[in-house]
Amino acid sequence: MKRNRLAICDPEPEYACRLMDALSRKEDFPFEILTFTSVERLRESLSLAPLQLLVIAQSAFCAEMKDWPVSGILILQENGEPICAELPRISKYTGVSRITKRIMEEAACTGSIPFLPAAVTGRQACRFLGFYTPVRRCLQTTFAFTAGQLLAKKERVLYLSFECCSGLPAMLGRRFDADFSDLLYHLEEPGEALLDRLYRMTETVNGMDLLPPAFSGFELFGTKQEEWMRLLETLQASRYSCVILDLSDGVQGLFEILRLCRTVYTIVKEDRFAQEKLSQYQALLERADCSEVLDKTRLLSLPVFQKLPVDLNHMTACELADFTRRVLEEYDGSGI
Repeated sequence: MKRNRLAICDPEPEYACRLMDALSRKEDFPFEILTFTSVERLRESLSLAPLQLLVIAQSAFCAEMKDWPVSGILILQENGEPICAELPRISKYTGVSRITKRIMEEAACTGSIPFLPAAVTGRQACRFLGFYTPVRRCLQTTFAFTAGQLLAKKERVLYLSFECCSGLPAMLGRRFDADFSDLLYHLEEPGEALLDRLYRMTETVNGMDLLPPAFSGFELFGTKQEEWMRLLETLQASRYSCVILDLSDGVQGLFEILRLCRTVYTIVKEDRFAQEKLSQYQALLERADCSEVLDKTRLLSLPVFQKLPVDLNHMTACELADFTRRVLEEYDGSGI
């Protein structure tokens, strides 16, 4: 089946090629990408076949293009006032990653990216991997983040943080326009609409998709168990084959969320306080009739690592990554 077509038109060849390269690196990008440095060559191509999306420099755009066989147009604004206010636009000089994300948003608006549920596409529903421990300051987030990046080498992975103050934006050196709490406001939307919104909000870190953590995690704690169940049910029909749940205390329905996980990774420590916390947590699971959570739980005692990476954007080549890879191969069956 012929893929949809996206064209980049910019008089600067180096810029056009750099943007094409960034788009080509995006996993499962749903377009055949064409690049043009002249409007005449673009016009000739359109006489042969239509475009689903045209990404064009402000200096190359003219009003008649609105009548060309193009489903959507995104202007790369260079300076001054927008020449066509009703068309979507983004600064040409912003980061390539932001431009790439904007292109994906416009592609979704044109209907070029069919965000279909798994039942329609024939793909298997995703699996949830839970990361939770009652023990504090034990590298849970670092471990979960590393596992997600490793798994993302072979499959499509989404990482969700349920921490109150995750600190991830600063650790990643990024600023996010939207976060987890923004998604929670739309939980009542139909499944496909909610997934569409999620896809627009995600960022990519070393191949792994990330829904930016809530700036105020207290909003997560106010979300009811049935709302979490609805979100996770919707994710079952998403494009992801694996969802990493980096869980924390205070999440309503925590035990029910853990029930849905294929595997739960629980980091333990040897000191007495840590051991007593673990024992109490296990007793709570028994009392709540959640013994199946215990059955799928893997207790992990992390070794002492000589050095941990400072940059969370690249966690797949370090001592922790080697340890995590062995854990995933043993318990998740992932040949990474």
